[in-house]
Amino acid sequence: MLVIISVARLSSGGLEVCVQRPQHHANASRIYHSSEQVRATLLKFGIIEKALDEALKLLPQLGTGERLNFPPVDVPHHDLVAERFGLL
Repeated sequence: MLVIISVARLSSGGLEVCVQRPQHHANASRIYHSSEQVRATLLKFGIIEKALDEALKLLPQLGTGERLNFPPVDVPHHDLVAERFGLL
C-alpha cells in the first residue's frame, strides 16, 4: 500500500507518526515517547536507515506540530496493521 509518512514533535514532548494514503482521505497516527520507538517503526515500514537518521536529527529544530515528511513508500498492509496503523 502506497503511503506518505510524516513525523511531528508534540508540545507534550511526544512524537506523532502519521500515515496517509495519497488520493484518499484515510490516515492514521500514533504517539511515541522516544525517537528510538519512532526509528524502529519507520525502519519496519521500509524507510532507509541513513535517510531516517538524518531526518530524526532535524526533529529538535522543528516547531511544535510541524511535520517532517518522507517520500511515499510502499508498505504492506499487514505491516501497518501490526504497528496499529489501521488504514482502509
